[in-house]
This record gives sequence, structure tokens and C-alpha cells, in this order.
Amino acid sequence: MKHDISKYIISSLLLVFGLVALISYISGLMGDGLESQPHAMLLAALSLIGVGVIALPEVLDKLDAKKYKSIIMAGVVLALCLGYAVIFSISEEIEFRETKQKVEAQTIQQLKDIRDIQLAHKSVRGTYAPDFDSLAIFVHADVMPVTFNMGSFHDTLNEKRSAELGYIIKRSDLDSIAVWLETTSDSLLKSIEEDKSPYKIRDTLYTSFFAENLTDEARAGAKLPKFNLEAMSFNPKTGERFIMSTSNVEVGGLWQPTIVVQDPTPFGREKVKKDTLRFGSLTEAHTDGNWRN
Repeated sequence: MKHDISKYIISSLLLVFGLVALISYISGLMGDGLESQPHAMLLAALSLIGVGVIALPEVLDKLDAKKYKSIIMAGVVLALCLGYAVIFSISEEIEFRETKQKVEAQTIQQLKDIRDIQLAHKSVRGTYAPDFDSLAIFVHADVMPVTFNMGSFHDTLNEKRSAELGYIIKRSDLDSIAVWLETTSDSLLKSIEEDKSPYKIRDTLYTSFFAENLTDEARAGAKLPKFNLEAMSFNPKTGERFIMSTSNVEVGGLWQPTIVVQDPTPFGREKVKKDTLRFGSLTEAHTDGNWRN
């Protein structure tokens, strides 16, 4: 009895492995995963099942030596072809994933840049820019307030007393005060900086979002790639412009601006579900991105 069962071990193992590979391949086609199984998986599954059937004692007993050798030769050729197909498939998959990772990283960074500029636009204008042309104009406009303080107060001449005496000035006052003090603007500015003058500068200057955040120096300091305004609104792989929509939603009795920006052509294989990278919502007042990092 044990001897009879042992004759079926090899064919049983081949059939089991073949069925597992076939089920795995079918699951990849029917599932909603981002990547499907390579076709070599299907060929390997069918080959294992076929060899498993041929390896059954009942089938081997009906084969003569010539047919048996022919089947072996065909099996060897098929095994070599499958081996090449699997190696090629793995190499192709590695290259695909590397390209996918690179493109998605570029896309996510561009979406983050768009979001940062739109949030700055909202802080200044009270709403989001409706299109990329308006956003590009805003980037270079000197509308971002920057507080400029020079000189410190002390106990003998605190902020309140300095204000009463007229010692708190703006940068635009430097020239006139320097003339009155019979000195130069640069000398007065230096003495204020070194706290050698009773005057203190408390002012608000205006600069552009680009000058503050998007120059090569600013990006390098933030460990970010160089910024390209012309390329920012386009998919790095296909060159298609991101889809941007704006609206408003009522939150706690107040109307809040909303925005959605999404990638028009997600990277991936044809006929396979892809990740549509985006941020924001038109029905909720948030700008969260759906990427994983």
C-alpha cells in the first residue's frame, strides 16, 4: 500500500505547485491590486500541471520509450523558455518599479509645491487661485508679509517708552532721521543693529513667495529639488497638466474655500488599476494628500 502511494508523490507535488501558481495568476487578474502577475506564471502553472498529469503511473505505463523521450525533450525546451521568461519578467518588473517610484516622487513633490503656493495664496487673498496662470502670477508678486525687527528694548528704555519718544521707526524713516542726526543711513542702521542707538526698527516688508521659498538656495536649504515654475503644473512623465478644481463649503456657518488638484495620467500599466495622486477635497475644507509619504 505504501509503495503504491509513493508512486504518486511526484505527480501530486507537481499538480499542487501548478494549481497554486494558476490560482495566484488568476487572483492577480481578478483582484484590485496595482500589479498583475507575469504571463510566465500562467505558462509555468500549465506546464507543471501538464507534467504532473504525464507523471501519473497510469499515463507513464501507456507511453513507449520514443514518446517518453520526445516529452522529456519538449519539457526541457519549455523549462528553458520559462526560465528566460521569468528572468526577463523579474528584470522588467524591477525596472518598472524603479521608474514608477521616480515618477511618483516627482509628481508628489510637484503636488506639494502647488499646495504650498495655494495655501500662501489663501493666506493673502482669502481664497485659492482658480487656475495655474493665476498661481504663477502670485508666485512672483511681492505680497508676502515679512516682519523686520532690528534693535532690542531694555529696562531703562522699554518698548512703551520708546514709542512715546518716537524711537520706534520704519526702514523708510532711516534717511530722514540720518539727515537730522547728521550721519548716514548705513551708519545709523549699523548702530541700531549693534544696539548703540535708542532707535529701533519695527517694520513689515513685502516679498514674493518665490523669493522666500523657491530660489535654488532656499530649496537646497530645505533639501528639496530645484523648483521649475513652468514644469510645476504638468505630469513629469506625460506632460499633461494637473487637474485643479476649486469650490466652497459651509463649515460652522462660515463658507470656506476648497480645492482639489490631481494627476491626470497616473503612472502604471495598461488595464491595471492605478493610484491617482491628489490632494484636497471639494466637500471638505482640507488639503491632505493621498500619497503614503
